[in-house]
Amino acid sequence: MADRTKKVLKYQSDVLEPDEEVLATLLTLPHGGVKSIGVAGGVGGVLGSAGSSAGMRSGAQKAMDKAQMEGDSLAAQFPIGLLLVSVTNKRVLCFSRPSIQSDKPERLIAAFPKELLVRSWSKRAFMKHNLTLEFSDGSTLLLDSGIFQPHAKFHTAVAG
Repeated sequence: MADRTKKVLKYQSDVLEPDEEVLATLLTLPHGGVKSIGVAGGVGGVLGSAGSSAGMRSGAQKAMDKAQMEGDSLAAQFPIGLLLVSVTNKRVLCFSRPSIQSDKPERLIAAFPKELLVRSWSKRAFMKHNLTLEFSDGSTLLLDSGIFQPHAKFHTAVAG
């Protein structure tokens, strides 16, 4: 099981506050992104690569449309894209990543108090986990997350 916490510490330790500890990290992408990549990747070659990019844009657009329908909810303010989402003892940190193949945190794009994320859960699906984040205003956000990741550790960190 791959835990990207060490990568966050290696590449982004400068964004951590004093006494802040990274508890868990997951790779996420817009809901529907894994399916789009799987289907397009099966085509192969340049077409597969172009298709996966188009699938990612489609998944991101669907997630953004849903978030915009929810108005000013906390879920609507959560960044959408290829992310590493880290839970610390103080905050939730969202890092961009350069590509679907990369698990390197490129840059910090969002940070908010941990108390705003009240619960998370995931359900195994075909080639992925459906990851749901619930915020303190009651809004929820559905994301895709890879299979071999520390979901239980992430959920415990959110709850703790």
